[in-house]
Amino acid sequence: MRRAMAVFLLIAAAASVVAARAKIEVQKDEKFDFATLKAWTWNPSGPGNVRVWLTAESKSEPVKRTYEPVIMKAVEDELGRRGLTPASGGPADFTVTYYVLITASTNSQEMGQFLPAVTQFGVPAFAPATTSLKIFPQGTLVLDVGSPDKDHVVWRAVAQAEVDLDKTEAQRSARLQSLVRDMLAKLPRK
Repeated sequence: MRRAMAVFLLIAAAASVVAARAKIEVQKDEKFDFATLKAWTWNPSGPGNVRVWLTAESKSEPVKRTYEPVIMKAVEDELGRRGLTPASGGPADFTVTYYVLITASTNSQEMGQFLPAVTQFGVPAFAPATTSLKIFPQGTLVLDVGSPDKDHVVWRAVAQAEVDLDKTEAQRSARLQSLVRDMLAKLPRK
């Protein structure tokens, strides 16, 4: 009995870790030579932008003030770890821009959605009805790498995750830094 309970708790803990992970998708220009990237700079129009659309009263500026320094520091640190240096005085090989969008998202389940579409199992026909509905804030972080001469995005990473409102600012900042690290690990170097 104890062993079964321990296995159950281990599976539950693993499921919560997987659920906390962000979904990261990457797109790149297949014709671009990423081996030429050495020096970088933030986008001259500004390092990025934050938009919060949860309610009519949502304000983006406080979120930007809090998390822009975290994102910028995480990008600078991770690009440095990858051997890329800030362009100082000379031309940059690429620019970096970030975007953050925080909005409401939903997750729902309907009665019978996991059942097969055959009636041989003896399950009576029934009309689908929503049995579970979760509404939560979802955050999306976009990192763009652009070619400075053409103002053309050559690589984009998009990460989406549920915003955990129970976490402290320090925990959210640490998660954001980890997310930037995971995103930039997918930046091609060859």
